[in-house]
Amino acid sequence: MDHNFSNSDRLSFTANVSRFLQQDKFGNFTGSGGSVLAGFGNIPGTVTLNNHNLALIETHSFGSRVANEVTLSQNRFFNPSTEGNPSKQTAPRILIDNQTEGGLQYGFGPFEGGQVVGFVQDRWALQDNLTWSVGRHALKIGGSANYGILYRNWDLGLPGEYEFGELTTLSATCPGGVLTAACDGTLQPDGTITGLAPANVPHSNFTGDYPYFEETSIDPRIPAPNKANAYRHYTTHDYAVFAQDDWKVTTRLTLNLGLRWERFGAPSETHNIISQFTNLSGCNIATDATCIRAARVGPVSRMWNTQNHDFGPRIGFAWDPIGKGKMAVRGGYGIFYDRIFDNIWSNGAWNPPFYALIDFNADAGDAIFYSSPASIGAGYNPAGPNGPIPYPGKRVSVRTMDVNMHDSSGQNFYLGVERQFFGGLLLSAKYQGSMGRHLPILEFYNRVDGDGYNSSLTPVRPNRLYTGFNYRSNSVSSNYNSLIVEAQKRMGHGLQFQTGYTYSKLLDVNSELFAGCSNIGSQTAPYYYISNALPKLSYGRGAEDHRHAFKFSVTYELPFLKGEKGFVGHALGGWSLGSFLQFYSGHPIDVYDGRSSFAATDAAGNTIFDAGGTIPLNIGGDYNLDRVFNDHPVFIGSNLNAVYSGKSPADGIFTNNNVIGCAAPWTPANADIVSCNANFGVAGACAVGDTSCNPSGAGSVGTPNSLFAMPGYPKSGPLFLRFGTLGRNIFHGPRLVNMDLGVHKTFKLTESMNLRFSADAQNLANHPNFDGIDANLGSSTFGQAQQLVGTQSRVMSLSLRLAF
Repeated sequence: MDHNFSNSDRLSFTANVSRFLQQDKFGNFTGSGGSVLAGFGNIPGTVTLNNHNLALIETHSFGSRVANEVTLSQNRFFNPSTEGNPSKQTAPRILIDNQTEGGLQYGFGPFEGGQVVGFVQDRWALQDNLTWSVGRHALKIGGSANYGILYRNWDLGLPGEYEFGELTTLSATCPGGVLTAACDGTLQPDGTITGLAPANVPHSNFTGDYPYFEETSIDPRIPAPNKANAYRHYTTHDYAVFAQDDWKVTTRLTLNLGLRWERFGAPSETHNIISQFTNLSGCNIATDATCIRAARVGPVSRMWNTQNHDFGPRIGFAWDPIGKGKMAVRGGYGIFYDRIFDNIWSNGAWNPPFYALIDFNADAGDAIFYSSPASIGAGYNPAGPNGPIPYPGKRVSVRTMDVNMHDSSGQNFYLGVERQFFGGLLLSAKYQGSMGRHLPILEFYNRVDGDGYNSSLTPVRPNRLYTGFNYRSNSVSSNYNSLIVEAQKRMGHGLQFQTGYTYSKLLDVNSELFAGCSNIGSQTAPYYYISNALPKLSYGRGAEDHRHAFKFSVTYELPFLKGEKGFVGHALGGWSLGSFLQFYSGHPIDVYDGRSSFAATDAAGNTIFDAGGTIPLNIGGDYNLDRVFNDHPVFIGSNLNAVYSGKSPADGIFTNNNVIGCAAPWTPANADIVSCNANFGVAGACAVGDTSCNPSGAGSVGTPNSLFAMPGYPKSGPLFLRFGTLGRNIFHGPRLVNMDLGVHKTFKLTESMNLRFSADAQNLANHPNFDGIDANLGSSTFGQAQQLVGTQSRVMSLSLRLAF
């Protein structure tokens, strides 16, 4: 709505309102909701998405050269979702690993952490812009103030979860013939289950009320049993001022000069229930095990310290070198800041002392209390001898962040030339680049290369109070450079087209907040740095890098019979064709070894130690012994370009798609390679004495991968600083090629009525585009594509559109 009060004042109001409600009987809307067996989806779910954007704008003119515009706006995002009836549906989620049947996991119950998820965001903004034209200058100055509210209610531990090794484990000696925790000696007098050896996890079974894992949440300030409080009321305050001058130096040259200052305030919580690490001053949590071990969370007023020096210059120019309006040279540079987005800091709602998400592993010595609803039992007392959670045996998962976070920024730069030919053809060439700075990443800092390993290679985390250790920092930088050439022809003689080719390169140390790549999947981008102490080991092509990209779009009005009268002209004349072709070279693939470590032994079972004499020789994965399985191997192929098979990506893109082996030139001659290979599933490998694999009982080495191998031990320095020489994202996946085609004609029925007929084909060539290459050398599907992308097969459609 607009209203002119006078020649100088105008008032406008806009409102965009959307309302959305989805109710799914089977709960599949989450993609990972409650499940029945392997089919997923037995808990009905409801998603509400209500948004509105309101803006009130007042414009006042102070004459022909000066105008002022004031905008008051309010945006609301309302998005709660529920599974079932949370007030009545309290049974925990059940997962069954089914290990003896090949690990086909199944389960039932609400999706853990998804039973109640509520986000409501309000943002109020006041902005004032003043424009002033004087001489050859068009000046613009202004500022804004934003007030934001985030109402957040997401209990990650609701309704709780239990995990079992099997559905049923039979026993000839237990009452009823089913193995129970009481019969197995793991049931304690207080009703908890503990002392389950890792090798006996398959004993755990659902029928015998015998879980080996539990997850639930509580309020650690209150004696058990109790319910967690995950509700938070966050507020933010942002401010900005700017000045811009568009200076027409001559009739052929214009300069754009500007500067913007922004302040994105760190959020606070209205009820002061927000917590963060409070004792990391002066130590390096990325590399110092002592610092990690001593880290503790506690109440804070804000999750990080607000930055006040976000200055963003903006410089640009446009130049007509020949003065005829048919050629232009343009360039520019600018720094653009953004606030740290909600996921990074709002998940601090899950930190003690106000909330505790607790994981219990019976095979790690934790005591599981099996109940419905899920509970840690009645024995917890925050005033007891151990004090409030966390403490050993009651470890929690935390979400924290760097207290000195900088606001993320992008430095964008551009230089291009455009030239018009023959009236309707425009050719352009341009260089475009950007540098991302202080980009966020989720890191796992409860690890140090080689720290805490005993003689059996069993990991002991530096900090034993915390299980999950989600630490968010903005330590990522990226660099993108591209050369773009384009041609565009306006409609003339029945033809118009636009085409462009881009040659580009994207480099970074990680490509997304969660350290993988969301649309590619974990197959090609494993989580976390190879080593927290050496993040530069992960520097390479970004996960979204496409070296070559080409697009071509064309519309052509067929000239045949276009001028004919009568039926022939109406039926056969006036048809047009439209087509769109796109090509992308394959994105990078990060080949890595996802195996765990494996202690070398001889044929008699005696441990073989490394050169230091205290740690077993590791002939498996996890070369740097940090218990994160993303280490890089050594490339032993003839050359990097000869590794591609040329076969369908579904069959494997490499000439050798086998699992990596345990043998290497440095491996001792007496090492039991056969057992190691068999443990990791090397094709054809049989352990000594395994008559089900080899009837003779003799071992066999099998066929490990011939392109990649384990790295050797370093010749100097700590032996656990062992890194493969293969860089990140060295190889590339399958290219994407797609072509769409359409045929169209408009039939004129009357002076005011016409009918448009369209016949369209998506993916005309019926060409499958593969993605999600499994890049884990420890996987039986290494090298094989795991998904199809784009239009997966040819889709034909016919349509009629009546306009009157």
